[in-house]
Amino acid sequence: MNYKINIPLIETKMLQKGYSLTKLASIANTSTSTVARVINKQGTPRPQTIYKIAQALELETSEILL
Repeated sequence: MNYKINIPLIETKMLQKGYSLTKLASIANTSTSTVARVINKQGTPRPQTIYKIAQALELETSEILL
């Protein structure tokens, strides 16, 4: 299934929280390369990856899905 991700929102929240890709990946309990692929729109992230990133940024999953 293809998901459209609100990348600008993710980037804004990362900036507000002072998170690097590595820091976000650590908090989301996923790899840095997985987070980079999501942000760079490479491939389709798994639903659990979207959930983990949303939780790490204190967002609802529905907020980062377009």
